[in-house]
Amino acid sequence: MKNIFNTLLVFCLSMLSALANNVQTTNVFLNGQNTTSHFSLINYNISWENSWRTNTNENNYDGVWIFAKFRKVNSGNWQHATINYVSPGTAAACGHTQPAGSTIKTPADGKGVWMYRSTITSGNNNWTGAKLRWNYGADGVLDNDSVEIRLFAVEMVYCPQGAYYLGSGGSESYHFRDGAVDTYFPINSESAIQCGTGAGQLYADQGAYILSGTLPAAYPKGYNAFWVMKYEFSQQQYIDFLNTIDYNKYLTRNPFNGAYTVGTHPNLTAPNPERAMGYISSLDMLSWLDWAAMRPMTELEYEKASRGSNQLPVANEYVWGNTTISDINTPSNQGSINETWATGNCVYWSTSNALMRCGALATSTSDRVSSGATYYGIMEMSGNAWEWAISVGDANGQSFNGVHGDGALSANGDYDVANWPTLSGLGLCIRGGAYASMSSAFCRTSDRYYGVYSYVLKSSLNMGGRGVRTAE
Repeated sequence: MKNIFNTLLVFCLSMLSALANNVQTTNVFLNGQNTTSHFSLINYNISWENSWRTNTNENNYDGVWIFAKFRKVNSGNWQHATINYVSPGTAAACGHTQPAGSTIKTPADGKGVWMYRSTITSGNNNWTGAKLRWNYGADGVLDNDSVEIRLFAVEMVYCPQGAYYLGSGGSESYHFRDGAVDTYFPINSESAIQCGTGAGQLYADQGAYILSGTLPAAYPKGYNAFWVMKYEFSQQQYIDFLNTIDYNKYLTRNPFNGAYTVGTHPNLTAPNPERAMGYISSLDMLSWLDWAAMRPMTELEYEKASRGSNQLPVANEYVWGNTTISDINTPSNQGSINETWATGNCVYWSTSNALMRCGALATSTSDRVSSGATYYGIMEMSGNAWEWAISVGDANGQSFNGVHGDGALSANGDYDVANWPTLSGLGLCIRGGAYASMSSAFCRTSDRYYGVYSYVLKSSLNMGGRGVRTAE
């Protein structure tokens, strides 16, 4: 196998954040080819700023989801690379090389790896000499094929296993509650949940969508650990996606007739790479997640990631843990790497008519409230762009079982994962409000005004989203 050239694509370009930012993956190349077992090593260096791992309070850490795409020379068909997995998924077992101070963990499906701090420390990461074993033979690559490899890194936040509460006992629209009394509802396991109006049953009333029956055990409830993207999809992330699918798929997934794209496929660029991506229909969001070997989050996971484990809810709270909200105003350098705001901690009634840069509200001096971060350090879960999630409000959503994407799309560019919502959008909802919501109420952690939402057209700048992966 001959690696004739390597291309570096980096997500979340140069983002200013008090938590982690500016992920850079450099010196990406293939070596160490083994023609007996048909594998090669993907070498890379990686860095990002202001990373953390803590064993107090949140007891969590940030990291990156790393995956690779390859194509044979003279082929326009990019494929997902299979990373070697041997139980229990450690670097030593799988044949990877993890630099000192880092952990590389491979999930059983071999679709990528997580990389994160191995010790209780914080600061900047700058790891060199990392290596991933790519089983190219399993992907149909011959020993003498020439290939191009592209490595992608997406910033993630780890949400540890633990009990938490749904709903806040407040007045949010269609909020989750106990069936017999209007108070928050405990989630203590991933077991099936009986829904209804009885004591100890999960209940929510959204007119035609009243919770009843049983929420299956397979539906991800947020009790078990999971990883969630630290930021909403950025323009650059979506452009990277478009540039590594073939032209026919690109025509299907090109958002809002080319909004946020400059140039021609497969050499598109983003006018504002750091800005959150808008016009993301449910079909676009789910297709991106399938391509990246992630999955959509459920609306229960949305509340867990926002509120945190073992935290008593505050009635009508926002994701930063209190009931005070301040709309951003007076943008400077809007949409650019240097975008800042004079005041505010959330964009929900923007007079600037634009989504803001991912992570723009986090600075070197901000805290959870002033940056608008969740309990676990996840950004923009309230405001900016709506968060697509799997609803519990109808049967299509309730049948979701947490299967991850496999890195490949259908011939026409659609996701094709079993038990994901239908192509008509049934089974989805949107949570968290958006820059043009015109009301702060939508931004509340437990607000379910759109608890069932089958809107799939590419006609709203407000639509964004992010992905998750179940932890292993």
